[in-house]
Amino acid sequence: MVATMATIEPDPDPREASTRLKAVADARRAVRDRPWPVWLYPLNALLLGGLALAGLLGSAMLATVVALVLGVALAALNYRAGRLIGTPFAIPSSTGFRALVAASGAFVIVSLFTRAAGLEWVIMVCAVGAVICYGLGSILHYRSTRR
Repeated sequence: MVATMATIEPDPDPREASTRLKAVADARRAVRDRPWPVWLYPLNALLLGGLALAGLLGSAMLATVVALVLGVALAALNYRAGRLIGTPFAIPSSTGFRALVAASGAFVIVSLFTRAAGLEWVIMVCAVGAVICYGLGSILHYRSTRR
């Protein structure tokens, strides 16, 4: 037996449906563009920079442990801040912010993979690049959410 779901209201006309869909999109954008606590931006930048610098540590095991601890700290910090503002899993709608965060993440990934090649200067450049990219993204996000 197949159960069907009955609606209580009649089907809306196209104009009413459009209005309702616009209201949903506006509410979704409002949730995604909630302002973040100001302290979160520099802490994220520092953790990303530290994560990128983990490859400079002496042993591979120590570098792996430090990278894992910093990665978990980064995720936990952002989850906690998201819970404080009521949106723990919302991704901001600012495309500039998202692009710069992706670039920052790419710098961190490159820095972690260059440890085996012994290119310390690349790790330093990647750490600086990660912090600068995230910092610029933070400025974009801050300005877009505090109009």
